[in-house]
Amino acid sequence: MKRGLLLFTGLIAVLALVACSADINLLDETKLSDTSLISGEPCLAPCWNGITPGETSFQDAKLIIESDDRFTISDEPAPEDGSNLRSFTFAEGENPACCQLVSRDRETVSSFLLQTAPIMNFGAVYDVYGEPDYLGGEQVNDEQGYMALVYSELPLILYAFVDKPASGAISVSSPIIGTMYLSEADMQELLTCASLYQWQGFLDFTSYVEREFDYIGEGVGDDEICPTGQ
Repeated sequence: MKRGLLLFTGLIAVLALVACSADINLLDETKLSDTSLISGEPCLAPCWNGITPGETSFQDAKLIIESDDRFTISDEPAPEDGSNLRSFTFAEGENPACCQLVSRDRETVSSFLLQTAPIMNFGAVYDVYGEPDYLGGEQVNDEQGYMALVYSELPLILYAFVDKPASGAISVSSPIIGTMYLSEADMQELLTCASLYQWQGFLDFTSYVEREFDYIGEGVGDDEICPTGQ
């Protein structure tokens, strides 16, 4: 199943999954309080908390989360018949769920998404990892939006908050509100099935999203390679 767009818009997908109300607050202080992306403790991306997509087994990742007293697994759907997809959602302490880990083959971690409290800014991450390769934008409402910043070589996606997207911009002070860690295979799928903008610097939100895509994956428009609605 090709999931390039789902991977790219994963922050909103999980927000919709775990939200307790119709109101979405992207600057949510109850989400994961974590700065390991810039501290490198206990490991640097694409590793987080000892878990690396494409390398760590699903069972080992679950044991890591279960044995860490910061976290509680809040949901683990039963695998559907004939499906290799496995996942679980976890929370920090008594807070609402923040994070989701996925295996697509029942064996190895494919990707995981961390919704984070706004305690890191893009400038600090930029100092460690440099410029992203690609990005895209999503306006949630008049007051809130985000840029999904794609680091294809790591592989990693950062979600940076944009205040009032119609007039706002991505900047060094933009809070990081989520990170998605991917296996190399999942990143390649994203690049095959997504349309993206090339990073052109710290521009207005609309300067990116109102222009033509700079990068169009070779599978875009081919339902056999990238089925729509999946």
